[in-house]
Amino acid sequence: MPATGWNTEQRDGFRAAAQSLKLYRRAELEDQSHQKSLIKDLYVDPLPAEHVFQTVLKTNTTFLIGRKGTGKSTVFQRVQYELRHMRGFASAYVDIKTVFEASATDPGLLQQLGPDALGSEQIQRLRLYRAFIKAVISEIKEEIKKKLKESTWEWIKDAFTASSEELFESLDDLLEKADEAEFTSVLGIRREALANTAEQRAASEISSQLDATISQDASFSASGSDKQSTEARASAEIKYGDVLMRVFNIKEVLVRLKAILNDVGIKHLYVFIDDFSELPEDAMAVVVDALLAPLNNWSEELIKFKVAAYPHRVYYGQIDKTKIDEIYLDLFRLYGTTDVSTMEEKAIDFTKRLVNSRLAHFAECGLDVFVESDEDAIWRLLFYGSMGNPRILGYLLYYLHESHLIYSNRAGVKAVRDAAARYYEEKLESYFKMNKFLHESFGERASLFSLKELLESIVQRARELKRRKDSAVMRDLPGVPPTSHFHIALELESLLATLELNFFVTKYYEMSDRDGRKVTVYALNFGLCQKYAIAFGRPTEKREYRLYFVERVFDYTPLLRDFMNKHQEIRCNKCNTTFELGQLDALKLFDMQCPTCKLGTCVVTNLSRKYESILQSVAAELLLPPTELGILQTLEVEKRPMFAGEIAAEMDKSYQLVGKRGKMLAERGLVNRERIEQGRRLFEITPLAEKSYFAEDATDSLDMGAEGPGDTDV
Repeated sequence: MPATGWNTEQRDGFRAAAQSLKLYRRAELEDQSHQKSLIKDLYVDPLPAEHVFQTVLKTNTTFLIGRKGTGKSTVFQRVQYELRHMRGFASAYVDIKTVFEASATDPGLLQQLGPDALGSEQIQRLRLYRAFIKAVISEIKEEIKKKLKESTWEWIKDAFTASSEELFESLDDLLEKADEAEFTSVLGIRREALANTAEQRAASEISSQLDATISQDASFSASGSDKQSTEARASAEIKYGDVLMRVFNIKEVLVRLKAILNDVGIKHLYVFIDDFSELPEDAMAVVVDALLAPLNNWSEELIKFKVAAYPHRVYYGQIDKTKIDEIYLDLFRLYGTTDVSTMEEKAIDFTKRLVNSRLAHFAECGLDVFVESDEDAIWRLLFYGSMGNPRILGYLLYYLHESHLIYSNRAGVKAVRDAAARYYEEKLESYFKMNKFLHESFGERASLFSLKELLESIVQRARELKRRKDSAVMRDLPGVPPTSHFHIALELESLLATLELNFFVTKYYEMSDRDGRKVTVYALNFGLCQKYAIAFGRPTEKREYRLYFVERVFDYTPLLRDFMNKHQEIRCNKCNTTFELGQLDALKLFDMQCPTCKLGTCVVTNLSRKYESILQSVAAELLLPPTELGILQTLEVEKRPMFAGEIAAEMDKSYQLVGKRGKMLAERGLVNRERIEQGRRLFEITPLAEKSYFAEDATDSLDMGAEGPGDTDV
């Protein structure tokens, strides 16, 4: 045993443990030498008594909500593993974004359809039904194969009416049925549906008139009161949905699927839906209203959905929220039930259990072997740096391995702070830099950069406060007071939703401020605080410090309201009339209908006047979709050629998607993919991409004015 306290095998085990925490959503935790799943051994539940796992395991539709890296896919893997060893259960995993993209209709095909064919939206839904059912059936086959492989499963062999091969043949036959083309059956249906809707409206509202015009894309326009036309459209959508269900006969497919599974004793099918919040908002509505809600209701208890989603990015539609389970995996919703100290201790305990569990398996030791003597302080800093997020925690450990362990040095407090700063600079800070090139409208990009201005204001305020002694609590503190946390009025939370989703801030707690108002406490990213010399946390020496976060100097509500007044605009999307922000509540009462023209919808947009000229200077040919930008960013950070699977692991995408988009980047001269190793292509960023997207620019970091980073010790 060397002087460091660990041997080579333990150091390599530390790296393997860190790598296992970094894994993207569907990377299986497997013992490669024995080809078996490790998920049962390595799974650590965020709550006691494996409460999260046990809740998802129940026969209820469940929404698992958390930011990237909070462990949603790990929970799914653990539940799927358990289902393979349970009698009467089967499961299927569906990457819904991939399914949705695969169901997209060729615009050229739509132009060839006659005037009486279904419209583009309805054909899109029809293709979505097929793609979804095919994905589910294919996954059922794979899961049943795993079920047969991972257990003796004598009880199901006895239940088989025939061999397992016949079961798979039945599923294959069902796949062929789902793939049959039935577009010819939709002719004339749209016109009939419209007529029926118009007749119903005329009967119930005699005083109104409805003029429906069938166009080539099967859209229609209505005159009359707005309420009536809205109801007509809603009725038409329901009607078309029913028609599409009959055309595809999805109910018959479900009946056949249920019969096939019943033959082998399977009564419950869990369908795990991943990447739900990656869909555009309109696509979310289609998936829920056209797929999840109907299938949940029609399957007669056969299908239960388990949906992974992001906070503030969930659409429930016709799903009855009183009949589903919701589990939140982010900090406050998991642990913030009593007081701040208890919340922090629970989160630190989870951090400790998770890391030591991985180290025990891969390195056969605990963290104490690799760190300096102040282990409690290091655990607290690991929590601050990750906010209990397993994937971020994996990156922090990986950076510690690179900076210290490979040089036979123990990691200490400073090493953890440096790792957090590195994570911020490499993984988070580039968010605005890369979105400058996002293939969206100028308004969308300006809206994103307005949030950069908001973040700059928040960080600047935190830096100013560390020099002020406005409150009695801060006056009594020695040295630089911590100013990493702030609070805002509850109703302003949505303004920080995007910054929170991308880890610039984290909702830390809810409590009452000095005036008795309920407020939300947020924490700035720990790595950001290291870069900009902001002391993190709160003092703990005295009892009164428990209210430190809600001192009046940390009330950022006026800052956010000032931002709204300067950067937000309410404008009608029809007549372009603008309205004062003070009118927003009144507009909401009428579903944001424009009071001027009565036809348009009032839309709230964020404006970025500070970065407007910079955004306008970006050449249109440089704009790319987010996946392509992510590929370039990953290659730039890693500074090495990479396989599609490696890039996918860093981006939280499938390797198939990375391979497809990488080919497109190669055609534009931004990626080189000529080298082939181990039968796979290697991707490498080109000098053209380096020059176009990663040239040094003073606007890439936050603009803190004349005062530069690191001006004061933390």
